[in-house]
Amino acid sequence: MRTLSVAVSHNQGTVVLRPHGDVDQDNAPTLTGALEKLEQPCRSLAVDLSQVPFMDSAGLHALLFLERRCRARGARLILTGVRDQPARLLDLVGLTGHFSIIR
Repeated sequence: MRTLSVAVSHNQGTVVLRPHGDVDQDNAPTLTGALEKLEQPCRSLAVDLSQVPFMDSAGLHALLFLERRCRARGARLILTGVRDQPARLLDLVGLTGHFSIIR
């Protein structure tokens, strides 16, 4: 099992989460937990996946959780830097059009 770290930064009302490592069954709670630790509300949340080489269904569930939580708070979720394997997974399950993705 490889660990996942999540760096958090703020940029003009946008919170940026930068996970580093695989987002899988063992590590997905680390990603969702990063949002729960935020003290300030944000207008948008960007998840930079450029350092995520692998994602499984638990990772997809984590992204959907983040998206629902953002929507409930009136914020927008944006995915950036989506690498090949996570992009193929999003496409395979039909979620590519569900998320706002900036390449």
